[in-house]
Amino acid sequence: MRCQPLLLGCLILSATACDGLVLGPRPDQPTTGPTLPPGAERELPAPSTRAARLSHPEYENTLRDLLGEAQGPGVTGTFVGDATSTTFDNNGAELLVTSDLWADYQRAAEQLAQQASASPEALTRVCGGTLPSDAAGFVRAAGRRVFRRALTDAEAADYEALFAQGAAFFPADEPFASGARVVLEAMLQSPHFLYRLELSTQENRGVIPLTGAELATRLSYALWQSMPDEELLQAAETGALLTADGYTAQVTRLLGDPKARATVRTFHAQLLQVSRFRDITRSTSLFPEFTPALQQSMQEEPLRLVDAVVFDENAGVGRLFTAPYTFVDAPLASVYGLAGTFDATFQKVSFTDGRRGGLLTGIGFLAANATSTESDPIHRGVFINHRVLCANLPSPPNNVPPLPAPDPLVPKTLRQRITDFTGEGTCGAGCHGSLINPIGFAYEHFDALGRWRDEERNGLPIDARDAYYFDGVRREFDGATSLGQVMAEEAMTHRCYAQHWVEFLHGRALAAADAAVVKRVADASRRDELPVREVLRALVESESFRTRAVEP
Repeated sequence: MRCQPLLLGCLILSATACDGLVLGPRPDQPTTGPTLPPGAERELPAPSTRAARLSHPEYENTLRDLLGEAQGPGVTGTFVGDATSTTFDNNGAELLVTSDLWADYQRAAEQLAQQASASPEALTRVCGGTLPSDAAGFVRAAGRRVFRRALTDAEAADYEALFAQGAAFFPADEPFASGARVVLEAMLQSPHFLYRLELSTQENRGVIPLTGAELATRLSYALWQSMPDEELLQAAETGALLTADGYTAQVTRLLGDPKARATVRTFHAQLLQVSRFRDITRSTSLFPEFTPALQQSMQEEPLRLVDAVVFDENAGVGRLFTAPYTFVDAPLASVYGLAGTFDATFQKVSFTDGRRGGLLTGIGFLAANATSTESDPIHRGVFINHRVLCANLPSPPNNVPPLPAPDPLVPKTLRQRITDFTGEGTCGAGCHGSLINPIGFAYEHFDALGRWRDEERNGLPIDARDAYYFDGVRREFDGATSLGQVMAEEAMTHRCYAQHWVEFLHGRALAAADAAVVKRVADASRRDELPVREVLRALVESESFRTRAVEP
C-alpha cells in the first residue's frame, strides 16, 4: 500500500552573509556571529520551519528505537542522499522530499512493516512493551510511539478501519499480523512520522509555547537524534515536562544517556568534517606511514578525544583545543613517532613535549587540510576561521591563480611563498594577511600527513610565530599549542562554539534572533569554564528553544 507523504514548504531566516572585502578584524568591526537587535534582551526564538523532515541519521535512529536493532539500521543506504548547504546535515528547511525519496520511503515502509508484523517481539516493541490483542489497542499504542504523541479520535478511527482491511491486502498473513502490517505501512509513510511537526498556535507573551509532545520531540531529536522514549512521552502527557523542575530533570536524564554521547560525537564529526578524512591520499614513497588502516584510525581518533573531554573529564570548550593527550593505535603511533608497543586497539597517550594538544593537532585534521605533498596553511587557516572562530570571511574571488611553484634557484619556505603571493602589498593582503595566513602558519610544524618537522624538505627552518586580532585585540602565538591556548581563552571561540550548537540543536541555520542566547551562554562558557554538557543544557533550557516564533 502506498501513501504519499505531505510535502510541506518552509521559510527560514538565515544568518547574514559577509559581503565585500574584509580588511581584517578591527575594534569597531565584530568578526563573529549575528548582532543583537536594539533593545533585544529576551531570548526570543528565531523563525524556523514547522515541519522539519527527519534527516537520514535521525530516521535510522528512530527506526532502531521504534522497531529494534534488527529492523532498521542501514535502511537509508540506498536512499537518495541528504544534502544541506549548512554546517550540519539536519537543517530542516532544506531536507525536502523529492519524488525519488518518496519512493524510497514507500519501499522502506513496506519492508519494515512486513518484517515487524512477522515478529511478535517487534510489534511488542512498537507498542511500548505490551502488545494489545485488539485492533483499537494496537492502533492507539503503536500510533503514540510512531507519531510521538497520542492519536486523535479521528486518526484512531481511520487507522482502525484500515486495520480491518489488512486481510484483504495480505491474505497470506495471520489476521492480526495483516492488520498490524497495513497500519504500520501507512504510519511509516505519514508526515506525522517523517516530519517533526509543530502545529501549536496559541500565542503567549509574543511567542508560541510548544505543547508537551512537541517539546519532547524537539528535545529528544536535539540531544539524542531520535524519538522520545517512554519516560519522556509520559512526562509530556502528564504535563511534568512543561514545568521548570520537570523539564530540567528530563534534560539531565537525556544528557546522561549514551545516546547523548553519540550525538556529541556526531556534532563534532560534522563540525570537523571527519568524513573528508576518508578521501585523503598520499604517496607512500613520501609518506610510508600512510595506509588504509591509518585512514580508518584518523576518523576515530578525534571522536575518542571528544568523548574523553566532554564526558570523562566533563570539561569545557577550551579543553577541546588544549587537551595534552589523544588516543592512538599502531598506525597513528607511527605518524606521531611514539615509542612503545601499540596494536589495533586505541590507547590514551599524553604529549609531554608541548608540540601537540587538542583536536586541531590531530593527524586527521592536519592531513585533510593539506595537499598531497605539502602542508596547506591557507586551507588550515580558512577552516579554523570558519569553523572555530566564525570569522566573517568573504568568498574568494573568481579565477584566483594557483600559488606559483617554488623556484629551485631561490629556496624559500612555503610560508615565504604564500606571503609573497598574498601578503602585504598584494590584493590578498586583507583576508589572507590579517585572518587566514596567521592562523594557518601556526600549524607549519606539521607536514602534509601531520608529522612534526622542524624544517622543510629544502632544509629551511619552520617559523610558526604570528598574531591574530581576536575581537580587535591582537594576540601573539608561537605554534599550534600556543594558538590553541589563546583560542581557548578568547570570546570568539566560545561564541562560535555556541553558535554551532544552536544550529545543530535547532536543526536550522543561525539567525539574528539567536544573538541573545549565544551571548549569554558563550559568556558563561568562557567566564565559568562551563562544561560542554552544561553549554548544551543552557541552550536547550532557554526560552528560545522551548518556544517558537509567531509568524504569519
